[in-house]
Amino acid sequence: MFAIRKLSQITKNCVIRLSSPRKESCLALQFLTSRSKHNGILKDDDLRDEEYENLSSEYLGLSSGGHNALVLQPYIKWGPDKKTNTTPELQLEEAVTLLKTLPNWSVVDKMCVSLMTLEKSKLLGIGNLESLKKRVRSNKVTAVFVSTDLLKPIQMQELEHALRVPVYDRYSIVVQIFRAHAKSQEAKLQVAIAEIPYMWTKLNLIKDNRTAQVGLVECRRKLLMGREAKLKNALKKLKAQRELLRSKRKTHKIPTVAVVGYTNAGKTSLIKALTGDKTLEPKNCLFATLDVTLHRGELPSRLKVLFVDTIGFIQDVPSTLIEPFIATLEDAINADVILHVNDATHPDRRAQMEHVDETIKSLIKDQPVINVANKIDLLKEDNPPVGMLGVSATQLTGIDILREQIDKELLKATGRSVIRMRVQAGSQAAAWLYKETAVTNVEADPKNAQYVLMDVIATELQLKMFKKFLKQ
Repeated sequence: MFAIRKLSQITKNCVIRLSSPRKESCLALQFLTSRSKHNGILKDDDLRDEEYENLSSEYLGLSSGGHNALVLQPYIKWGPDKKTNTTPELQLEEAVTLLKTLPNWSVVDKMCVSLMTLEKSKLLGIGNLESLKKRVRSNKVTAVFVSTDLLKPIQMQELEHALRVPVYDRYSIVVQIFRAHAKSQEAKLQVAIAEIPYMWTKLNLIKDNRTAQVGLVECRRKLLMGREAKLKNALKKLKAQRELLRSKRKTHKIPTVAVVGYTNAGKTSLIKALTGDKTLEPKNCLFATLDVTLHRGELPSRLKVLFVDTIGFIQDVPSTLIEPFIATLEDAINADVILHVNDATHPDRRAQMEHVDETIKSLIKDQPVINVANKIDLLKEDNPPVGMLGVSATQLTGIDILREQIDKELLKATGRSVIRMRVQAGSQAAAWLYKETAVTNVEADPKNAQYVLMDVIATELQLKMFKKFLKQ
């Protein structure tokens, strides 16, 4: 009953009386996956500030009515900065999909343009700029989306002056998608922090303008400083709260499996298939999940486990945009096993997989990684990519095999073994196993009714402690 007593001390509000250790494990899982409606980090009213909202609408180019947009995909045609694992056409299609994620936005034209560098103060040469101007006019374009991570202020200023329409980069578009999809208090906080660096960039651009009103700039600077300080303080509380939850999971020795991958690879769908959780509602769009959430599951060994759903990765966005989400991504970083989910049907699968691999290598420690190719039911050939376990989360193809692989890797990673013990029914030895290990099954000994056969999952240390206990 140690785990339940500790849990009662943590909650303080709860009175818990259970006789079954199996129920105790379920209760701990339920407690650790529940979401608090009032976590004390930051209230919605703190995020809603009319003066700031007016400023952000101006700087981020927010438009409830949407835009008829032209998508421009610049690419480096040769040299060390040229991308070799993808093509400009595939990058352009991702940019189009990204834009279509925003409500009321439509793509009326798209084009690729080759450049020697993205660093010049004037992004486009005279010829490319004139061609772009003609297409903007002829297609009644109301906004241009330049699919690069972050345009320099002088680049954006030059383009807007020449085209006479708002110009967006990937930072500003992704922030708007985040805003549209953020539902929880935590997600809204992290999105609010993510947009602050972009707001400073726009303010500095105005400050450098000689005709800018000094008083107006100073007023806006104080507004941003105050909001940034409040949000950073709230982020510290969020990190502390997440660390506390991780500590509780360690106390209850509940193993975790983090599900990571490129945006819209099917992470939530896979967790639904693995857990059978019918309350999960996966969506076929980019960045449908902005929260890191925990979901209870059971493996073939009958070991209870938590699956961690995470925000999707995407290429070509500044680190300042993703940095606020590290507070919740740490739940994945500290998981026992990592599931890297890849969309087996995506034409740019290789670049997406390499991007996620590169990102998680810089975050995780030495946890085992299981590479999963999802959506194989949509492949023309039945064979998944080499080195990956093929599954279909929607059709449940390969899910049982994946569970077995997770079970194997998780037991190995956490130093656990599945062992059958023969002990006297109702004995102190049986009570010790219930208390200190995960008892997954109990059967009467067919040879002697006074004994039971207990299937337990235990670490080497627990087994040594059990042997020591028996000698007492």
